[in-house]
Amino acid sequence: MKYSLFISIMLVTAINRLEAKTNRPPDALVALSKKLTALQTISFQFYREINNPDNNYFNTFTGSCYIEFNQTDKQTVSRYRMECDSYISVYNGSEDFFLDKKLKTYSQRAQPKQRSFSTQTFFLNSIQTLRSVIQQWVQSDSMLMFERDTLIQNKSYKLVQVNKRQYPLEYLNNFDKMDPLPDSVTLFYSIIIDPETGLPYQVLQTSNRYSSSFKTVFTNVNTRPAEPEADSWFCSTYQKEYQPRKKENRQLIASGAVMMPVWSMREYNGKDTPVFSSSAVTGKLVLYDFWIKGCGPCMASFPIQQRLQKTYGGDHFQLLSVNTVDKKEDISFFYKREQPLYKMLYEGEAMAKELGIDSYPTLILADKTGKVIYAGHNYEKVEELIKTNL
Repeated sequence: MKYSLFISIMLVTAINRLEAKTNRPPDALVALSKKLTALQTISFQFYREINNPDNNYFNTFTGSCYIEFNQTDKQTVSRYRMECDSYISVYNGSEDFFLDKKLKTYSQRAQPKQRSFSTQTFFLNSIQTLRSVIQQWVQSDSMLMFERDTLIQNKSYKLVQVNKRQYPLEYLNNFDKMDPLPDSVTLFYSIIIDPETGLPYQVLQTSNRYSSSFKTVFTNVNTRPAEPEADSWFCSTYQKEYQPRKKENRQLIASGAVMMPVWSMREYNGKDTPVFSSSAVTGKLVLYDFWIKGCGPCMASFPIQQRLQKTYGGDHFQLLSVNTVDKKEDISFFYKREQPLYKMLYEGEAMAKELGIDSYPTLILADKTGKVIYAGHNYEKVEELIKTNL
């Protein structure tokens, strides 16, 4: 699905010319709030684009949604059914289940908490997420909000911008596992409202500090859609075709008497990709930092890695940055950007599995004999152990 560059140009132009209305919410936002709150059901197709050039990341995602809304609290969903090329996700009011169309497996949860839906990728900057928070936005006197008319392909739209601090837009404001953003960061949510439906056509998230952007476009919006077939709401319907998903239970390697395995991986050094083996760091205190490119905390850890190698590196300490799944071209991008003093290795997926790593970044510190003395995610604790063991 392609969208004209003209749309983006017009949007940026409109944003730059917005006029503030700080004493009350923009009329267009109030109208959108009433429209969203009144929704009973909706179906739509969506296109999502995540673009993060600083971290060499670009991803698109498309799918279709059918949603029924809670008419009592005017915030939550009562039921939903979402489908894309690779999976189907369903919540029927008492359970949710996930069907992997390629692997032909399913997983299900009984009585899931509403706030847990915020982790579903199709809830990101979505119509249902906007509905869950927009009443609070309208009542807020602490957020800057703007509105303006704009043109997209000769069609008039309303553009509303909401500036948010501390936390991003989340379904039901689910910030439980989030750290607040730095005070210097403001997130800009530009909502383009379709005059024919009174509902969002596009939500664009940018910021004053980061180059990344998140764009979601809604098409074929129907507020009186046909309900999916009754059997499609129940996991039991699919259990002849789909098998239960076997959960991989990885246990992170324990510190203490456990020794690091013998290993070999590719090193990217800016010129070629020689094999780099565990024998090359024998007798050294070694910090393994496992990462992948689509991970925000991993990106934030690069300066820490550089500082640790610069401070403690030499004959007795070596930091190894280990990428597990990304391509050589991705490693080249980060090597050129970071100019690392440490070793940058890749093709580390097998080693990560052997060590029980299932989240990133993960740190493994091994002493000079190869014994694991730390496994976890705390850089401050790791640095204290480096000082102690050098």
